[in-house]
Amino acid sequence: MKPESSVITIITPAGVSLRTQLLEHWHARPLLYRLAIRDLRLRYRHTFLGAGWAILQPLLPMLIFGAVFSRLRLDTGGPPYPLFVFSGLAVWTFVGNSVTSASPTFLNNFDMINKIYFPRAVLPLAIVAALTLDGLVAVAAVLPVTLWYGYGPVWSWLLVPAVGAVAVAVAMAAAVMAATLTTLLRDLKNAVPFLVQLWMYASPVLYPVAWMPPAIRRWAGWNPVAGILEAFRVCLFGTVPDWGLLAQSAAAIALLMAAAVWVFQRLDADLAERV
Repeated sequence: MKPESSVITIITPAGVSLRTQLLEHWHARPLLYRLAIRDLRLRYRHTFLGAGWAILQPLLPMLIFGAVFSRLRLDTGGPPYPLFVFSGLAVWTFVGNSVTSASPTFLNNFDMINKIYFPRAVLPLAIVAALTLDGLVAVAAVLPVTLWYGYGPVWSWLLVPAVGAVAVAVAMAAAVMAATLTTLLRDLKNAVPFLVQLWMYASPVLYPVAWMPPAIRRWAGWNPVAGILEAFRVCLFGTVPDWGLLAQSAAAIALLMAAAVWVFQRLDADLAERV
């Protein structure tokens, strides 16, 4: 009988190649799945609403902002202001929660990282995978509200899953970068929630890009989330897309993903010592 073949990964101070890391994470899909299921069970254990919190998180702010600003007849360039806010918060809540929840994951899993070797990025990726369920629930809740406001189903709704896939990719890249940098700069464990909140206010979640001053508007697309929000609303409401903003945001997303891979690869070799 031939001995079973095995894959041996040699960890050196210089780390392993990017190709090897990608293959390791690809083969670690079962581990990612189990960690995501564990995170879901822990998050909703002994809760009454369960996944309903995924709807309440964007819905309650929408009701507040809608009640405060509804009489001002704010022009969003398309949908009524409450619907505009709800659609933005549904996407942003997923991205923001992913980064905030994933940032301390390497520190919180100190024992696991130091006892066994496994592809480390699986830890923050599993958190994003678990939160994807919340994102799906929130986006699904936006659709009937959109119908209620008189925006009927159009063919562009079929593109919503593609926009969602890009949002997941951005959340994963930002989550891996936040988790990796937090092992290097421990202050980020406390700073990330604040920085994520600033990121939200700098993104067109509660206001359209047209409300920005011209000097700032020209740079708005370099926010990776701006393009996702623009594309999501274009798909939902059939508004005219801002192709310049989408192009800028696509470039920003590519840069974010490349930066996340570079930072993780640089620090992965001695990650166990850093945590």
